[in-house]
Amino acid sequence: MSSNPLSLPHLVEYPAAAQSPEPPSRYPTVLALHGRGSNEQDLIGLAPHLPERLLWISPRAPLVLGPGSYEWYRVRVIGKPEPDQVLAALDTIDHFIDEILATYPIDPQKLFLLGFSQGSILSMSYTLTHPGHVAGVIAQSGYIPTNVDLPVDEEGVRGKPFILTHGVQDTMLPVEWGRESRDRLQALGVDLEYHEFPIGHSVSLESLEMIRTWMERQLGV
Repeated sequence: MSSNPLSLPHLVEYPAAAQSPEPPSRYPTVLALHGRGSNEQDLIGLAPHLPERLLWISPRAPLVLGPGSYEWYRVRVIGKPEPDQVLAALDTIDHFIDEILATYPIDPQKLFLLGFSQGSILSMSYTLTHPGHVAGVIAQSGYIPTNVDLPVDEEGVRGKPFILTHGVQDTMLPVEWGRESRDRLQALGVDLEYHEFPIGHSVSLESLEMIRTWMERQLGV
């Protein structure tokens, strides 16, 4: 756990280059937003599957569900989150991004959001409303909520890189919701890559390989 007194408890994992005699002054960074019922230890475990040059920051959502179990906003009806709670969660993330940019050696032009499930919902929603803060989005098993009036920055989001992955056997957040989000993003003119996999509400080695290839392209590897 980081000892830095920021607004959200979080884990930080530096790339191997940080141990070199002349480490970079700034790093391309992944901000990993976990899903409902998980915690900050979850998505940071994906780091070995992505390029080694990335700095990872994985915060814990602020709302407690149970022991070791957290969420970004309360859920009463899956698929129809309370708009005020979603917007409040976006404010929480925006504040945390300001904090980490001031605290860690992040390249502000290469800050990527990576989310799963509820974290994916917020990763996409945040980027639609704050595109200037984000270099690209990795959205796994999520969707853009249609009942939330997001103040989308249509000009800013045009051309923004997104990769969406979704399991066709997902019984938690059906693949149809992912497809609707794909269509909405295409209509907004983002630089979109979309993939479906024969899995449920999860990730797979195949989906992670697609994400790695996408990330390498964003980093110019």
